[in-house]
Amino acid sequence: MIERRLKEKLLLIVVAVSILTLIPFVILALINNDQVQFWVDLIVLFILTSIFIGVYRSRRTTVYGTLLGGLMLLTVSFVIFIKGFDAIYWLYPMIIVSFYLLSPIVASILNLLAITFCLLVIYDEMTGAELTRVMSSLFLTNVFSLIFSKYLEDRNKILTRHNTVNKIRNDILELIASSTNLTTILSKIVTSVEKELPDSICSILLLDESGKQLTVGAAPNLPKFYNDAIEGVNIGVGVGSCGHAAYTGQRTVVNDIQNHPYWSAWAPLALQAGLNTCWSEPITKSEGTVLGTFAVYYPKKTKTTPKEHLLVAQFTNLARIAIERQQADNIIWKQAHFDSLTNLPNRNMLREKLNSVISDSCRENKSISLAILDLDNFKEINDSFGHESGDFILVECAKRIENCIRSMDTAFRLGGDEFVVIMPDIINKQHVDSIGEKLLTSLAKPYFLKNEKVYCTASIGIANYPDDAKDIENLLRNADQAMYVAKSKGCNNVYFFNEDIHIAYLKRMELIQDLHVAIKEKQFYIDYQPIVNLMNFKATKAEALIRWNHPLKGLISPLDFIPLAEDTGLISDISDWLFEEVSTQVQYWRLKYKIDLQININTSPLQYKNQGKQVKKWIELLNKNGIPPEAIGLEITEDLVMENKMEAAVVIDDIRKKGISISIDDFGSGYSSFSYLKEFQVDYIKIDKSFVQNMSEMNDDMALCEAIIVMAKKLKISVIAEGVETEQQLKLLTRAGCDFGQGFYLHRPLSQDKFELLLSEINPLLNAVAQASE
Repeated sequence: MIERRLKEKLLLIVVAVSILTLIPFVILALINNDQVQFWVDLIVLFILTSIFIGVYRSRRTTVYGTLLGGLMLLTVSFVIFIKGFDAIYWLYPMIIVSFYLLSPIVASILNLLAITFCLLVIYDEMTGAELTRVMSSLFLTNVFSLIFSKYLEDRNKILTRHNTVNKIRNDILELIASSTNLTTILSKIVTSVEKELPDSICSILLLDESGKQLTVGAAPNLPKFYNDAIEGVNIGVGVGSCGHAAYTGQRTVVNDIQNHPYWSAWAPLALQAGLNTCWSEPITKSEGTVLGTFAVYYPKKTKTTPKEHLLVAQFTNLARIAIERQQADNIIWKQAHFDSLTNLPNRNMLREKLNSVISDSCRENKSISLAILDLDNFKEINDSFGHESGDFILVECAKRIENCIRSMDTAFRLGGDEFVVIMPDIINKQHVDSIGEKLLTSLAKPYFLKNEKVYCTASIGIANYPDDAKDIENLLRNADQAMYVAKSKGCNNVYFFNEDIHIAYLKRMELIQDLHVAIKEKQFYIDYQPIVNLMNFKATKAEALIRWNHPLKGLISPLDFIPLAEDTGLISDISDWLFEEVSTQVQYWRLKYKIDLQININTSPLQYKNQGKQVKKWIELLNKNGIPPEAIGLEITEDLVMENKMEAAVVIDDIRKKGISISIDDFGSGYSSFSYLKEFQVDYIKIDKSFVQNMSEMNDDMALCEAIIVMAKKLKISVIAEGVETEQQLKLLTRAGCDFGQGFYLHRPLSQDKFELLLSEINPLLNAVAQASE
């Protein structure tokens, strides 16, 4: 259905009403046999019908309105000519209606002609007083209608202008809402104001990030040489209209550019561009911060008006909204693509950059090297000195990396302590070697934290495109694998990806799949290695050692599958199975042999996550099955202790309160073994076998073992020596006052049946060993 304008609707209504009103008069004239009146009315009816059809089809209200107005005045004049004074009353409404159908001036002139004609026609029928009254009333009707019509016309122009401005504003707001390019929006604002202010030329200048210079945001109708000249102009008092407005935050009006002191440096340029007047409105945020300026130029000396100020203020506000939206979009984009701590591009930007450089590489037939850097001991430093110090090291690392690479290279931070460097246009491997060595040397230099020197080296893995990988995923994966090899070789290394690494990766993937199957099919079993009390040489403690018997590959070492299980999270399922098996078996032995047997289980840092949820579940299982907590001991590693000191301390304290003993495994081999004993309450420490196996009468390892034993006794902690493999080691440990021993000299790991046999014999063999050591 056609949507018609109000004026069009009104015109159709007026014509339709006129047609319906005239039809009875046509019929009446026909009945009265008034031939003249009949034909006059019929002709008018035909003309009105034609006008109705013309307006309805063509929608040309001006043309048909003029025809209708002229026709109505002509018809009324003709009726008065025929009927005389009795029909003069029809002239009054026709005078009023004509001002709606015709322009005010045309309607006023036609009305004067009609009034004059009608008065001449009825002159003889009226007295002097009647003539004066009728003439005065007709002329006053015409004058008042003219005045009212002009008023409505002016109001209509204002409303039309407001509607136009509102429509433009809505169009601009839609552009802003749809995140249209800022230059497009500002150009739309500028050209819209230029249409509303005839002869004007407008521009929008934006304040740069420094807040000291203006750059051209949109000035489509200013000469290019002029825009080029003012690009980057400094703001300040008296620096042109825009520079002054941006600096002061106040509207700046210059009516005569050539003679105004603000424009002394720019007057020749303005003259060349044909500009003589310029006033500038600052674009400001709600709190007053200046974003830019909106300038209006005129080719002639012109005085500005309040209406112009109001109009420009409205569009200046739209410019503010557009600029702030663009700034917000820029912030969101930066947050999505850049690391907030180091300001390096992040993982999202890495993929975009890799797509770009790979595309260039394919086109230009050049190689790309990708390096992944991982800081070697960052976590320990972060935990020891705090996160603020850790952040300082990350920021400093980012700076050192950027200082080592070429201008064409790009550094990224993936997260945590992991960085990536993309090196395009690589000519040979030696070139990459050089950059890698520079990175190692720079990152190995000390960092100064709280007046202390701290060292944080890096392990770097490098893969090349297209030699090592043909796509992004494989390139990243291969560089990551090379990095882990570098780390496994002692850290502070650079390692290039090769086919051996790929084969090892495939084997790793295969082992992971096998591990899933092993858990499902329960391919594991448990050996028990006795822990001997060195005072009475009784084995009332043991360590549970998990074993994996693969149906095709045979025995797989725990050194191979335990780290893999921890990396993949499968250690949780394995540990649940191990705990259930050990807790059931130890309860069986305790009841059968009437001994206070305790079995230790090795645990992973993962078991202490989420406030030790998994370990607490084990304690609930013990309580449910009526197994005393003293039957189980948990061995923790220094990795757990250093992983999250606060959380680990709370969980360990809670476990000990429930009656389960805690042992620290491989004590002395870590970063700060002695320091964390004051932070964690434990029951046992297990001296690392590297000290035990190398000790002799007067060496450092013996001194360290004695020191550990003395310190532990002061702290009321029992000591277990691992790796006891000789009679001399056993004598030295016994003499030093060590509480327990564990090792091949005392007992190798035993199967479940052999360990039970040992328990049934009440350790007679160990008694003989004790006698031999005395």
